[in-house]
Amino acid sequence: MSGIRKPAVILADSTEEYMATSDPYKSPPKSKLHIQKLVQYAERVGKKIEELTAEEILQFKIP
Repeated sequence: MSGIRKPAVILADSTEEYMATSDPYKSPPKSKLHIQKLVQYAERVGKKIEELTAEEILQFKIP
């Protein structure tokens, strides 16, 4: 491995939301992905989740 990682898919609406520290006393934000369907897709195509492309991941984005 070369040590170079591809950029992550960031689903946050703003950089503040992405960088913010979570508050354990508040309800967590709603997921922006159908996680269960994403995992099922990864298993079906024989890939690990981190091997999926951005296009594959964004198929499961919640509108």
